Amino acid sequence: SFKVEGRRARERATHSRAMALPELGKELLDNTYWCSLIGLRREIHMHPEPGFQEVRTQGRVKEVLVKFAGIPECQMRTVAITGLIVDIKGTGPPNAEAKVKCVALRSDLDALTMKEGNNGLPYRSKNEGIAHMCGHDGHITALVGAAILLQKRSDRIPSNCTVRLLFQPAEESTPPGTGGYDFEKTGGGGAMPMIMEGCLEGVDEVYGWHNWPTWNLGEVVVKTGSVMAHTCNFKVVVTGRGGHGSQPQACIDPVVCTANLVGALQTIVSRALPSSANAVVTVAQFHAGERDNVIPDTATISGTIRDVDQRVFDTIKRRFNELVNGVCKAYGCTVEAKISSMYPAVVNHEMGKEVVERCAATLTGPVALKAHSEGLPLMGGEDFSFFLQQRPGCFFFLGTQELLLRGLSSYDGGEDTPRSNCICHGTTYDFNDNVLPRAVLMLLRIVEDRLGLDLYSQDEVLSASGNLTTTVAGGDAKRQRMA
Repeated sequence: SFKVEGRRARERATHSRAMALPELGKELLDNTYWCSLIGLRREIHMHPEPGFQEVRTQGRVKEVLVKFAGIPECQMRTVAITGLIVDIKGTGPPNAEAKVKCVALRSDLDALTMKEGNNGLPYRSKNEGIAHMCGHDGHITALVGAAILLQKRSDRIPSNCTVRLLFQPAEESTPPGTGGYDFEKTGGGGAMPMIMEGCLEGVDEVYGWHNWPTWNLGEVVVKTGSVMAHTCNFKVVVTGRGGHGSQPQACIDPVVCTANLVGALQTIVSRALPSSANAVVTVAQFHAGERDNVIPDTATISGTIRDVDQRVFDTIKRRFNELVNGVCKAYGCTVEAKISSMYPAVVNHEMGKEVVERCAATLTGPVALKAHSEGLPLMGGEDFSFFLQQRPGCFFFLGTQELLLRGLSSYDGGEDTPRSNCICHGTTYDFNDNVLPRAVLMLLRIVEDRLGLDLYSQDEVLSASGNLTTTVAGGDAKRQRMA
């Protein structure tokens, strides 16, 4: 049986029949496949795990793919501590003319180390201080959903072709030393450890996606070149001479020095770079002192730098060091500063962008997608960049913004109430389940496009059903079966 904890997903679906249904229609709300996926997504949301600790999450994914999708366990391999490589191997007649023989699809597994502010959400995080506030629970579910359908039609995939699923840990980055990996090489994320352990061996192309609540449901956002930023962290420790708070003339105050440094760093983007440059310098933390009447010896600031161009980063780094050293010298302080690169910019290949646009154009009617590039590049970071440095492919965005909680995204007590549409990493963020049909279809279409296949019609995917058993949480568990 395929047991899925969620918030009474099937019961909610039944209840929703009396509602004004969303654009996809009630057939999805009556469908065990889609309701099971929603239940899985909400179960993962309730049990979030941080980077390189996604033990339960990885185990659940593996269980579903083995027991429900029917993928042999021998075609799965654990990498990067909690990562998972899954190969869906074709069993159909070989295609000697296939130019692409292995296409990889990636999902991230980890949650953020932050509190969830959705206190009324029935499937709110049960792990206090850890939460799926970036939608990786939805990314996992979409890839699992596509895997189920791909394995079901593996006899239509040539025996010399493979679809590789990459379930990656630690996209959100982890502190130096986590997992025993070299931070200078990995940036704290799980993509490079997976690459070092062979996840791209034999892969011709790689694709991934991210939900984004500032774009509307029904939009796919993609472009050639940089779509997400090169990310850096910085830390500055300013040292003065402490003393009594009533005698500042006898001290060298590092707090005053560092406060002026914070302001000075804001001039890097506004005065050292042209208006056409995409860059951010943010001071996010300021720590100093222990008592109200003591001037401390040191003050520390840290933050992030974002850019999409090496020349821009070179300018930022030069001005950063000039300002840090100059301001501290002017105030009589000494300083230690370090800038640590994490993830490279996510740079899409032209071919990969064309694949995504071509696939998006095949979605019609209630799941139609409008492709554009407005708003790119984003200044967020993603270690999918490491994959695209190794193989051609594309990283794209699916919009999720809607006015109301309806259809697949609704839950008991939340129907027809306003969606927060909170940006990723916000405390009231929640993945919009209504994007799942588009996400699953896009992953399937990418596979079909690259391997030259015709696996499913759109109607077949939207009406996908199976003989499965689900257990849904929230009150008494109910067993629901649909042939």
